[in-house]
Amino acid sequence: MSERSRPVAAISALAVATLLVAPAGAILVTQHLRDEGPVATAIHWKTRPGPRYRACFRLTRDDQVRVSVVDYSDRLVRVLADSRLEGGDTPHCFDWDGKNLAGQPAPPGPYHLQLSLKRADRTAVSGERLTIAAAGAPS
Repeated sequence: MSERSRPVAAISALAVATLLVAPAGAILVTQHLRDEGPVATAIHWKTRPGPRYRACFRLTRDDQVRVSVVDYSDRLVRVLADSRLEGGDTPHCFDWDGKNLAGQPAPPGPYHLQLSLKRADRTAVSGERLTIAAAGAPS
């Protein structure tokens, strides 16, 4: 091996090692999160008369939770609560008036509930979405 090809070989070996180790680390982290189980269950939206909505869920354990509405790109639309909530069978429900942080009506489109749990150090985004229809469009 020539002097000029040694750095290339070393960089190649390092790149291959990184490509082998990184997925193993990701698998370990994913498995750890699976072992901990879900942080929230029974997440659902209820539509109420007028541009009002109610988001409900159950927590599997006590935690400090930031409950937010996010758009299809996971951008923050509105924070509904940021408080300590108890886990268990009792559902936690939060009302949303369909407005964003500036107090303006949220534009038509899909929205999700995002739960950021401090102690669990996890953020969950609901699979169920609420779709706000354009004004005058059938809901």
